[in-house]
Amino acid sequence: MDRLNPLNDFLFKKLFGDENDRELLMGLLNAIIQADIVNLTIENEKLKRLFIEGKLGILDIKAKTSTGEKINIEVQLINQKNMVPRTLFYWSKLFVEGFEAGSHYNSLKKTVTINILGFKMAELRYEHFHSIYKLQEAHSKSILTDLLEIHFIEFPKFEEITYDLNIPLHRWLLFLTEDISENLLREVTSMDVILNKAEEKLLRLSADPDTRREYELREKALSDERSRLDDARECGIVEGMETGIIKVVKSLLATGMPLYKAAKHTPYTVEELKQMLEKNDSGA
Repeated sequence: MDRLNPLNDFLFKKLFGDENDRELLMGLLNAIIQADIVNLTIENEKLKRLFIEGKLGILDIKAKTSTGEKINIEVQLINQKNMVPRTLFYWSKLFVEGFEAGSHYNSLKKTVTINILGFKMAELRYEHFHSIYKLQEAHSKSILTDLLEIHFIEFPKFEEITYDLNIPLHRWLLFLTEDISENLLREVTSMDVILNKAEEKLLRLSADPDTRREYELREKALSDERSRLDDARECGIVEGMETGIIKVVKSLLATGMPLYKAAKHTPYTVEELKQMLEKNDSGA
């Protein structure tokens, strides 16, 4: 049976979002935040088929440690150009979740948001594949509080470095790689009993017909969203080119050049330019 891609967000949630297998999530989180989480609870949410195959929503995993710290982990493979405000929005919601009027502010707990990304973020172009953000003073760099912690893991950057199997995070990210070789996967899982259990569960999920059907539905939804975004960007590029051409044509006409001559400087006919100019002048 083919090994399904663990970075499909539906499968990722099935793999790590199960309270009965929370040791898998603890292993991954300990590698990411370099902590020693020994116990946590996972907020279970039933995955609905319409949600999986319909308009893309967030299939994240929420957990709370035995000390009350909140952790949210999400896989995002499509760049919607909004990761920074989106991350802060969902972090803030989780931070105040359960906080009631009249409660003491000191009861608010540390909240950690982790984003595993299938793309490079423009805002992080100079950062390491694993960047960590906290609240700190701009000059002295002293930390104001540890209540906020945000992680970005950019998979394309990780794939560009030389991995080190002695580093737990590297082992986990290799495990999450879709096209990892059998030899490397065998080596990775032999070094960590939790990783080996994660691979065994992944293979069981990959062999389950119902899981595969839901997985394929999510893959289709992801593919449709990519196509939608690509079409929107291409449309935006074309519209931008047309706007630029209209400006050039208007400037040429302002010098007294007739339209038929101005058309020779563009990829459009005189009739097409007339329609474009009329549309532009009408504000349509």
